[in-house]
Amino acid sequence: MEKGYIPKDQRKKILLLSDDIRTHSGIGNMAKEIVLKTAHHYNWVNIGGAVKHPEAGKVFDISPDINNLRNITDASVKVYPSDGYGTQHLLRTIMEIEKPDALMHFTDPRYWVWLYHMENEIRQKMPMIFYTIWDDVPYPMWNREYYRSDDMHLCISKQTKNILKNVLKDHPKPDWAVQYLPHGIDENNFYPIINNFEFEIWKEKFLDKKEYDFVVLFNSRNIRRKNPSDIILSWRTFLDQLPEEKAKKCLLIMHTEVNFSHGTDLGAVVDNFCDPEIHKVKFSEHKLNIKELNYLYNCSDAHMFMTDNEGWGLGLTES
Repeated sequence: MEKGYIPKDQRKKILLLSDDIRTHSGIGNMAKEIVLKTAHHYNWVNIGGAVKHPEAGKVFDISPDINNLRNITDASVKVYPSDGYGTQHLLRTIMEIEKPDALMHFTDPRYWVWLYHMENEIRQKMPMIFYTIWDDVPYPMWNREYYRSDDMHLCISKQTKNILKNVLKDHPKPDWAVQYLPHGIDENNFYPIINNFEFEIWKEKFLDKKEYDFVVLFNSRNIRRKNPSDIILSWRTFLDQLPEEKAKKCLLIMHTEVNFSHGTDLGAVVDNFCDPEIHKVKFSEHKLNIKELNYLYNCSDAHMFMTDNEGWGLGLTES
């Protein structure tokens, strides 16, 4: 029996407000990992957000999938898909149906203004927990009233914990209510690959049977704050400082959308600023499973981020 196991009918039920745990966003992936690794100890209900969620209004019991992934028999995990991160009406409805013991929300508090408008109502029934990161100065004093409305803070970084304590210095919380709880990456999923024939076959096919001396990877969304076009321009600048023959043996892999409504036409950026013989850029748009994503990381010598207003990124941690 797994350490920490609690029978299903004796577990606390946590209502998790985040990205849909079935999606591949950073928030969605880490929320999924939290649920997966604690499904033997807690029962979970996820109000799963996404932009224009195609399944909004439905409910899915994914307990059998969790059981298969964790090799257990009695997980209890439900997903209520939502456009955006939810509404007061949706939350009240789910609270009435599921009767959770605690609420935990994940990501920037400014996405949760509607939630904090009803914090008094919520906290009469259960505590509010905020799984949070904020590692940029100046101290976000504008978040103070949000932070004060939570019963507990789980801080992704030590800097987050320091910043939060400073924001709340006039309204300190007990030590147990502000804890450092970093992200974890499953080492069974992401690890250096050595002497693996299957990986070599995948790599050969992915790189079109070409060999390179230096490969850089960008793995993120094609949206403004990720600055993917700046990645491409930086790549050109870097290669222009190398002898031409060396530059030709380098490759930038862009694992992202070539063109996206919330981002940039990256194909046009490459066409206008890169010589295809010298500034080689390969786009990878298809979704990869965890095994293939680990292969992708192992194809590269370096992983490059230039994101605005993001002190932590899932791809960086995995890489």
